[in-house]
Amino acid sequence: MKDLPLNFAFLFQPAGFDIGDALIAFQASDTYLRAFVVGLINTLAMSFSAGVGAMLLGTLVGVGLVVSNRTSKGALMVFVELMRNLPKLLWLLIIYIVMVNTLPAVEQAWNPLTGVYLSNQGLVLPGFDLESGGLLLAQVGRFGIDGGWEIPMQFVALWLTLTVYHGAQVGEIVRGGLQSIPKGQWEAAIALGLPLQLRLRLVILPQVMRRIIPSLISQFINLLKNTSIGLAVGFTDLMSVASTTINQAFKPLEVMVIIMCTYLSIGILLASLFNGLSNRLRKGLR
Repeated sequence: MKDLPLNFAFLFQPAGFDIGDALIAFQASDTYLRAFVVGLINTLAMSFSAGVGAMLLGTLVGVGLVVSNRTSKGALMVFVELMRNLPKLLWLLIIYIVMVNTLPAVEQAWNPLTGVYLSNQGLVLPGFDLESGGLLLAQVGRFGIDGGWEIPMQFVALWLTLTVYHGAQVGEIVRGGLQSIPKGQWEAAIALGLPLQLRLRLVILPQVMRRIIPSLISQFINLLKNTSIGLAVGFTDLMSVASTTINQAFKPLEVMVIIMCTYLSIGILLASLFNGLSNRLRKGLR
C-alpha cells in the first residue's frame, strides 16, 4: 500500500471561490487558509448566538415544565417531543422554506423597530460606524435596504432552527435539574417570603446550574457540530468550506485532518470552560 504523505501547502494557494456570507472580508483571490478562517468564524458565531438563544429558551421551557399550570405544561411537552423526535434537518428546511415564502420582499420589509428590517432576504440590524463612532441605521432605499448590518436568510433560518431544537433539549435538562432539588430548598425559599421569580433566581437556579453543567457540555458540543446542517440551505460554515476545498484542491485527507483537529480543539476548550465554571459554582455554594 502506497504511503499518503500529508501536504498542506495548498492552504496558501488562491481559493478561487467566493463566500457571500463571510463575517470578515474575503474574495476569490484569498487563500484556502483564509477561507477556513472565514468558515470557522461563521461556525463560532452561529454556535455562540444559537447557544445563548437555546440556553435562554431552554431555561424558560424547563421552568415552565415544573411550575406552570397543566395547560402550559401540556403545550411545552408537545413542543419538546416534536423537537426531540423529528430530525433537525427537517426543521431547518421547514423554517427556511416558510420564511422565504411568507416574509415580504425587501421593498416591503417589516420594520418592527427603528433600523431593524426583516424580509425574505434576511435580517438587517443597526450597524456600527467606525468613522463616526455611532450607530448606522438601515433605511429602505430605491434598490433595497441601505446601511446597517445585513444578516442573510440562511443565517437567520439556521440560528432559529438550532435555538429552538436545542432549546427543547436544554429545557429537558433544566426540568430534570429542577426536579432534583430537595423539596426543603423550595420550602425554605417560600418561608423567606420570596416571590417565585426571586426563589428561582436566587435559590433554585444556582443549584440547578451546578447539577446540569455536565449535560450542558454535551448539548453545546452537539450544537457546534450541528451547524454543519446549514449546508442544506447554503450557509457557509467550516464544513461547507471543507467540502468546496476538497472538490477544488483534491486534498481530502488533509482537509479532514484540519476539520477533525479544529472540532476536537473547540470541543476540548468548551469542556474545559464549562468544567471551570462548574468548579467555581461548587466553591461558591459551599
